[in-house]
Amino acid sequence: MKEFLENFRLEKYRFVLTPHEVLKLSSYPGSSLRRDFIPVFKQITCIEPHGECSNCTQQDDCVFYLTMENKIRNFDNEYLKRFQTPPKPFIFEPPLARKSFYTKNEDLIVDLLLIGKAVKYFPHFFAAFRRLGDQGMGRNRGKFFIHKVFRIDLLKNDVLEELVLNPQLSSGEEGSFFLADLYEHFRVKEENQISQVQVSFLTPLRMKRAGSETWHLSFRILMRNLLTRISNLGYSYCDYPDFYHFSDLIYEAGAVKTLQEDLTWEDWRDPRRNKAGGGVSKFGGYRGNIVYQGNLTDFWPWLKLAEILHLGKNCSFGLGRVAVEAKS
Repeated sequence: MKEFLENFRLEKYRFVLTPHEVLKLSSYPGSSLRRDFIPVFKQITCIEPHGECSNCTQQDDCVFYLTMENKIRNFDNEYLKRFQTPPKPFIFEPPLARKSFYTKNEDLIVDLLLIGKAVKYFPHFFAAFRRLGDQGMGRNRGKFFIHKVFRIDLLKNDVLEELVLNPQLSSGEEGSFFLADLYEHFRVKEENQISQVQVSFLTPLRMKRAGSETWHLSFRILMRNLLTRISNLGYSYCDYPDFYHFSDLIYEAGAVKTLQEDLTWEDWRDPRRNKAGGGVSKFGGYRGNIVYQGNLTDFWPWLKLAEILHLGKNCSFGLGRVAVEAKS
């Protein structure tokens, strides 16, 4: 198991953005970031920013394609056809507070996690943030500047160092962490058995069939989603030769019971992503808490990895963010 995680590389950064005047964002800041960051990132990285990725002959060398539009091309494998479009190799974590206005006296703090091959693209993300600040973001196209950037220690969940902001800003090996190290860090000693955990969804959780009247987030569904996400990211961006299935662990998750479920459905909208009918796109998901009970000791390090990698769909701009807590 550990061998599978050894090449899964991660780096995390914290951007401190200071408005020049006022930033007016959506009620969920990730919505504004999703809408405004992607086109600017394409301007920075694409040789034909007004073209379509599907018709481009430079896909293998294009940073934008590899981070935003990547597709698995192994159609000989029937199993992999289900995962033709892998999750994006980055995760933005905007503030959890439902705050829409930021003045020049209030910094907007956004964390960025880069995964696998995307680690080397940090300078592109930095350049895109700088240009986004010049062009403006949010409902009023408010302008901002990058005040500070920190590298985050994923083991301690704390600042590792402040980066010097200059044109040669780059990622470095000293800031890298690997999923195997994180897994070992979170493993529980034998004398500290865990029989009950609370999983809290801090931002809306989106999953297949979520929202239907008969859908419930069993522990098996949760673990299958997390482990499939890890496999997909590893295969797509960490040069893994095969798609790891975790069959035994998913089977064992079926023995864990749901003790308490307190989830509520929540919609957030992106008014600029119009549907064909002229309406607005909805991105709903569950928020709240769920308590599981059973032999959870072996699952604990995986649940802690879910705090870093998020769960469900649309994780790249902050959805599916979770916190886990062992309960006595």
